[in-house]
Amino acid sequence: MRRLLLALGLGLLGCTNAPQGASTTVTFTRPRPVGVTGGTWVAKFDGDAITDAELSARFAEMNPYARARYQTVEQRKEYLEGLVRYELFAREAVKKGLAQDPEVLEATRRMMVQALLKKEVDQGGEVSQADVARYYQAHTSDYVKPAMTRLMHVFYARAHKDQAEAALAKVLALSPMDYASFQKLAREEDEDEKTKALEGDMRFQTDEELTARYGKAVAEAAATLKEVGAVVDHLVETDAGFHILKLQGRQAALNLSLEQARPSIVQVIQNERRQDRFKALLERLKKEAGLELNEQALAKIVVDPKAPAVEAKGPPPTTLGDPSGGAR
Repeated sequence: MRRLLLALGLGLLGCTNAPQGASTTVTFTRPRPVGVTGGTWVAKFDGDAITDAELSARFAEMNPYARARYQTVEQRKEYLEGLVRYELFAREAVKKGLAQDPEVLEATRRMMVQALLKKEVDQGGEVSQADVARYYQAHTSDYVKPAMTRLMHVFYARAHKDQAEAALAKVLALSPMDYASFQKLAREEDEDEKTKALEGDMRFQTDEELTARYGKAVAEAAATLKEVGAVVDHLVETDAGFHILKLQGRQAALNLSLEQARPSIVQVIQNERRQDRFKALLERLKKEAGLELNEQALAKIVVDPKAPAVEAKGPPPTTLGDPSGGAR
């Protein structure tokens, strides 16, 4: 029942928040359409009335699809009775003292914080075309990228060709998706110290990068691998030695124009500005409140993860994370 009354009340709450120790009052007023006055009553109760002008305004606020559901008198009566039921329950909740219920007050505080952040943080200015163009110019590499290939290899010096051939035979007998066995081989036998530490992982590289670091033969052999997990069926010979190559994945080329990238750039800029407004608002409020943290006292608090939970005496406090986290 408490949850029902809480849900009913929140739509009508108006609250003035006071510092700790001062009185907190919550008053309820039935919301009415802005600028609508007069009219003939269609429902009267407890010294209040819903008028035909008010009801017409509510129907006008609905989208056409919703409005189509109230074309008959009976349908309009059902909607009106729903408004009345809600109001009667809300007023009864006030009479029962639930306006001062700790859960109601905490829920109201949460709603006020959400409304504040929506007004002060979420409602920013428009992102101009010049803003988008500057961001695209500064981050072109995020939107224009060459195709890349991610390989694994086990490298052997030229003097160890026999060992390389024996290892290749073992690798070709493995399942294509048996990366664990390939990684084990790389840990044990790879003579390229950089990739040995990565269990043979060569990371994503362009054809140009593969050619510059390992030779043209490696880039050409990589191009022949069509399926993830596939292995080149022969030793790939370079001036430095022999490679056993396995395909981990491919990344298609990306070539988004400014116009194609515009929607995502607008979103990024809006998010960055939202975080900036959040931080600025928070810093101002900290300064105005004279915030201080006593880290020495904080360090002395004992938090035992194994202790049983103590029954809560009231609603749990609400915390607010960083700009990307939000309330929880």
